[in-house]
Amino acid sequence: MQISSYSKYATGTFDIDNLQQSIQSLQEQLDTQQRVNKPSDDPVAATQILQISQSSGRNTQFVSNSQNVKSQLGLVDTALGNTANLLASMKSLVVQAGNGTLSAPQLQMMQQQVNQDLNELLNYGNATDGRGDYLMGGNKINNVPFSFNGTQYVYNGDSGQRQVQITDTRSLPVSLDGSQAFGNAADPAALLNAVQTFSTLLGQNPKPATYQTQLNAVMSSLDNAQQQILTTQASVGAAEQENNNTLSSNQGLSVQYQDAIGNLQSLDLPKAISDFTMAQTSLQYSQLTYTKVTQLSLFNYIQ
Repeated sequence: MQISSYSKYATGTFDIDNLQQSIQSLQEQLDTQQRVNKPSDDPVAATQILQISQSSGRNTQFVSNSQNVKSQLGLVDTALGNTANLLASMKSLVVQAGNGTLSAPQLQMMQQQVNQDLNELLNYGNATDGRGDYLMGGNKINNVPFSFNGTQYVYNGDSGQRQVQITDTRSLPVSLDGSQAFGNAADPAALLNAVQTFSTLLGQNPKPATYQTQLNAVMSSLDNAQQQILTTQASVGAAEQENNNTLSSNQGLSVQYQDAIGNLQSLDLPKAISDFTMAQTSLQYSQLTYTKVTQLSLFNYIQ
C-alpha cells in the first residue's frame, strides 16, 4: 500500500513539474514571439540558428567594411579626378607660356597662377579622410605624404596599401602609394617637382637660352603624370566597382540570413496560445487530482 501511494505521489509530482516547465516555455515563446529561446526548445533548430547567426555576424562586418571602403575610395577617386582636371589646365598654361610674344611681367603673372595650382595639387596629394588619416601615404596614414624640403618635393609615405577585408577571401585597398600616382621610378614626387620647375622657369628674367627646351621637358613630365593619374584612377574605379558589387551581394545575404533565422524562429501564434491554454487547464486538473490522491493515501495517516 505504501509503494502504491508513493508511486502515485511521484507520478503526480512529475506530471505537474513537466506541465509547469511546458507552461514556462510557452509563456517565454509568447513573450518573445520566438519558437526557440533556448537549445532545449529545439536542439536541431538551435544549432542551425547559432551557425546562421555566426555567418550573419561575419557578413554584417563585411557590409560595414565595404561601406568604409566605398567612402575611402570615393575620396581617393575625387582627389585623383581633381588632380587630372588641374593637370589639363596646367598643360594649357605651358602652351601659353610657349608664346614668344609674352613679356616677363606677363610670365610672372602666369607664375602666380602656377604657384596657386601647385598648392592645390599638393593638397590633393595630401588628401585625408574624415578621421584625418592621409589617403596617399601608403601605410603611413599619420605622415604627410608630400612635403617641400627646401630644395624639392619629397614623398614621405611608403609603397604599401592599407587593405580592408570585404569577404572571407577578398580584401581591397583604401589607401594609395602616392609615389605611384604622383611620381615615377626616378622621382616619387615627379609631378610636384615638374610644376615647381615650371614656376621657377616662368620667374626667370631674362629668359634662359634653354627656355623652350625646359618648357618642352615640363610638358613631357605633365603628359606622363596625367597618364599615370588616369591609370591610377582607372584602377581605383575598378576597385570601387568590385566593392559596390560585393556590398550589394553581402546586403542581399544579410536579408537571406535574417529570413533563414526568422523561419527557424517563427512562432505559430494561434497554436502557441492554444497549447498554453491547454497546458494551464491540464496543470489545474493535475493539481486537483494530485491533491485528491495525496489526501487518500497513507501519507496523511503517517503524519
